[in-house]
Order: sequence, then structure tokens, then C-alpha cells
Amino acid sequence: MSIILRRTAAVIVLLAGIALGFWVVFGSPHDWLGGMRLLKFALGLTSMCMITASAWLMFPGSPDDDDEDDTSAAPMTGPLDAL
Repeated sequence: MSIILRRTAAVIVLLAGIALGFWVVFGSPHDWLGGMRLLKFALGLTSMCMITASAWLMFPGSPDDDDEDDTSAAPMTGPLDAL
């Protein structure tokens, strides 16, 4: 997927997640009881997941990042190696 398409999708998902979060907090009926209260909670979690997914879309991890943490392939050098 191209970087421009990923970032466009990230912005769209971010705005949709923020809009859903604002609706859950400020716009949804506050007298929801029972199962509807659980639905409101699920919508809030969905909003947070959408915002997290947009960050993942905007800044994806590359396969090269995993190689930087691997120190087993690096040569062992220290102060006594020069002797």
C-alpha cells in the first residue's frame, strides 16, 4: 500500500474515531440503561480502537526496525580487543 493512501486512510479513520468518541460522550442519550449502557461502552472502546488504528496506519513499523534490536549478529568489540 502506498504511503499516501495509508496516511489518507489514517486521517479518515482518526476523524471518524474522534467523531464517534464525541458523539458517545456528548451526543448520545444519557438515560441508556441495561444493555444499551453496554452498547455505549462498546462504542467508546471502538472509538479508542479507531484512533489507535489510525496511528498504526500513519506510522507503520518497517521490517528493518526488527533488525536493529538484534545484537547477536554484531561483532563483539571492547577495550581489550585492541591488545
